[in-house]
Amino acid sequence: MAKRTTTPPAPEPDGIDESLILVAEMLLSEHFFDPGQEQAYKQRLSANRAAGTEGVLLEDDTIELTDGACELRIEALRTWTHFRVGFVHPAFEATVEGTWSFETEELRQTRVKRTGDSETIEVAVEELIEEIEGPGLDDEEFAGFIDGLDDEDDEEVPLIGDDPTEPPDATPLDRNRVKAIAKRIARKPAADIAAEDRSWLEETPQVLPVIVEALIGAASAAKHDEALILAYQVLLALQLEFVRYRQDRGWEWASDMIDAFLDRLVVLGNEATIPRDDWFMMCNALTEARVPLSDSVLTALAEAGFKPDDDDGPPEQMMRTLRGFMDELAKMVSSPFEVIYALQNAGAMLPATLRGFMATELALSPHQTLRDAVPLMLLDEDPSVRKGAAGALEQTAHPETMSPDTLRRAIALRNWIPAGDRPPLDAAIRKARLAGVEIGAWPAPVPGLEFHASTIDGSGAQSLFAVGCPGKKGFFGGLLIRLGVGVVDTWADHDLTRGKINKLLREAKMQASSFTVDKAFIDTMVQHAIGTAVEQENVPPTLLLEMAELFGGAEWKDRRLDIKAEADRLFETLDAGDRSPEAVEAGLAHGLDWMSKDDAFSSWFEDGPMVQKTLAKLPRTDRIGMVALVMTDILPPKRADWAERFLMMALWSRAVSEAKQQVKARDLMLVAHGLAGDGPIGAIPMMAVIAMQTVRATLLGGW
Repeated sequence: MAKRTTTPPAPEPDGIDESLILVAEMLLSEHFFDPGQEQAYKQRLSANRAAGTEGVLLEDDTIELTDGACELRIEALRTWTHFRVGFVHPAFEATVEGTWSFETEELRQTRVKRTGDSETIEVAVEELIEEIEGPGLDDEEFAGFIDGLDDEDDEEVPLIGDDPTEPPDATPLDRNRVKAIAKRIARKPAADIAAEDRSWLEETPQVLPVIVEALIGAASAAKHDEALILAYQVLLALQLEFVRYRQDRGWEWASDMIDAFLDRLVVLGNEATIPRDDWFMMCNALTEARVPLSDSVLTALAEAGFKPDDDDGPPEQMMRTLRGFMDELAKMVSSPFEVIYALQNAGAMLPATLRGFMATELALSPHQTLRDAVPLMLLDEDPSVRKGAAGALEQTAHPETMSPDTLRRAIALRNWIPAGDRPPLDAAIRKARLAGVEIGAWPAPVPGLEFHASTIDGSGAQSLFAVGCPGKKGFFGGLLIRLGVGVVDTWADHDLTRGKINKLLREAKMQASSFTVDKAFIDTMVQHAIGTAVEQENVPPTLLLEMAELFGGAEWKDRRLDIKAEADRLFETLDAGDRSPEAVEAGLAHGLDWMSKDDAFSSWFEDGPMVQKTLAKLPRTDRIGMVALVMTDILPPKRADWAERFLMMALWSRAVSEAKQQVKARDLMLVAHGLAGDGPIGAIPMMAVIAMQTVRATLLGGW
């Protein structure tokens, strides 16, 4: 037998291995959190180079778990990026070896060895993650924390209203940090922004004007540093999104800050003091950040961006430019979704009148791919554009100009648009059918999809995503929904390696607790989101239709749940013993016990200027009075929203594959049922947690 000359490849990691790798990454990230630690480590390793398989011990710690103590060891191996993390527990042992990236904070080329029962390891890993991330505050700790906020040196007790209601001006130190972050991004454009930098940017919205002026300065400099300009563009889109979050919560200063940026952008476009491509990218940052723009702003940006070269006015020049653009676009795209994606990138310079014109131009195009994009414009945010798209479809409702896929998509989207928009689309569909246009078949979904859903955060946002890897290449895609709004974003990546998919899945789970769910849960949540948008006479994102085709959502319609009816239905599914008044009281008390300690609910609170204004009536020391005020004045008007949130979390708990989460479903059902009824909010102990977290967020936040 020939002697083996190569090392066999490591087996693909299973779910337990992935969890151990995640813990190892968290431990290494925490160990090297201090930037000085990396340099000190290199010096130490140089002086104590490991030999063979021996390692240099960097850290040794023991964490007490439910089933016994777990010893954790971090060892450096022969090269300075090669590490081994060891786990020693009475019931199992494991090691994770791999190459550590100090830039992206991830382990690559990992090899996992383990002994022991998989279920025991899984439970231990969950406890380790909770321990490493740190527990939340229980009621007693929270009371102590609140007491610690008292300023005993003040003779007069300040009111919440004495705090600034808007962020201060950026300091020189803030400006220097923005420059430092931009330089780091410019040096490594493919790397993610460091977590601490991202957190600082979110907590310092006042640096938006600093980023804008730094970008303008870099774009107008004699030496055009493309990497630095792109770095500032990344920061601009991110900071606009962070400020837009505050605008969504009702802060006037956030709207003023965005308006100031828009004014600056229009002036900059008219003066043409920076390269046109850089100006277009600044406009595109608005689209990336999903900043809502009025049609007058869009028109002003379009007029500032398109300069006539002859006696024709701006509209005529824009028409010629756009027709040329569409001819070029047809050569570059392979699907109607790519057409819409390209148009959305220029969304900040396309007012409704121009988008309506484009719907007709696309419909009359000689290029089939462009014509197939017309039904997707039925999901434009402006009703006039939706009407124009329906009219364009009716104009081309013939077998020679309308493809079966176009008709299929138009029929599907008929149930995604407001009722008032449906008659002209119905006329186009009827005309196409009478003319003999066939209805195309729905494409087969991506094979072997596994669906996941995150918890619902404090803003009502939830990620729904799917992964599939039937061969060497696979798919990772998903959507973001927000209760009370609908679907707010979608994404899809094709032809990914299994390793890349696993990395994306780990990152998604690190951002929010996510677990496997069945397709029925995805269908329920998406249709509820579509129905929410339609009820408000809005529409979901255009590319949601792409998700429907990839996920197998041929039946997705506007099916918003009746919250009270669904809460009552879930309540009736409980055993009779669980529905008695005594059992309900015990269940609510049980929910109070775990909810105040569950990190998934730590962001559940009310915030914004109205909360601050209400609580400003009381001194900071009156914590009990503040909580009572939240219960009586702030939460009752939001009762329906909280009933929906608890109901959706109950459905999530029932749908996930994790037994630890499933047991919470009953308690969540009881809260949803109580909020959907007409009993006092004060009778639901878990709402007191919401009230306490609201007070804490207000005292710590301000804006």
